[in-house]
Amino acid sequence: MPNATGSAPKIIPIALQAYSLRDDAKADFPGTLRRIKEIGYEAVEFAGYFGMSSRELRSLLDDLGLRAVSSHVGYQELSENLDRQIEYSVEIGAKYLICPGYGAEDRDGWLKFADFLSAAGEKCKAAGLVIGYHNHSRELEKIDGEYMLDILFDAVKSDAVVAQLDLGWVMYAGVDPIAYLRKYAGRCPLVHVKDFDENKVQTEVGTGVLDLPGVVAACRETGVEWMIIETEEYNMKPIDSVRVGLENLKKAVEQS
Repeated sequence: MPNATGSAPKIIPIALQAYSLRDDAKADFPGTLRRIKEIGYEAVEFAGYFGMSSRELRSLLDDLGLRAVSSHVGYQELSENLDRQIEYSVEIGAKYLICPGYGAEDRDGWLKFADFLSAAGEKCKAAGLVIGYHNHSRELEKIDGEYMLDILFDAVKSDAVVAQLDLGWVMYAGVDPIAYLRKYAGRCPLVHVKDFDENKVQTEVGTGVLDLPGVVAACRETGVEWMIIETEEYNMKPIDSVRVGLENLKKAVEQS
């Protein structure tokens, strides 16, 4: 429906973090990507390539009509093989390279990591990529009254490193995910949409307590480019879980 200005609201596309189907992907990676497309996803965020070369994967994605949004690559691999990971991402057509977590326990550790991300981000920029960081709940713990995640993003070069806020983990940590997303307006082009029930047990997207219409509205307001569903625990078969999540998020898009 039109918004208050009379124009149609921005439609933010929906991707799937392939880790949601990790066991299926390990058994049959090409077949899993095919099923992801068949159930209605437009794009994929990767978490491993299961031995497939970048050229082979790009060809498969083109054949399926799937886009590569981004890839999760761990800190050790990024620190040891950044050039190789940049080359792979460029070949498959992804725009973002995301570090999915880091284990610093104190401010100095996060500041050193910020220096690493900033330097890696400059290298990615030169190749046409953007590096980012994905949170879990622990980054919403405080050091001297400040969230670890805020320490990191206050220290990185804002034009070289973006946030990929996992809104489910933000909510799990007891922080308002919509308000927190608004705090990073313009700096968070990708979000993870993950859901938990009232007992903080992970569940299918749209069946827990995450305010999906509110999330969609906030994503539109803050410059989010992709909403990425990730589900790691299920009440049904994983492929059915991510299908239900997609259906529920699409409904929220229509309602917001």
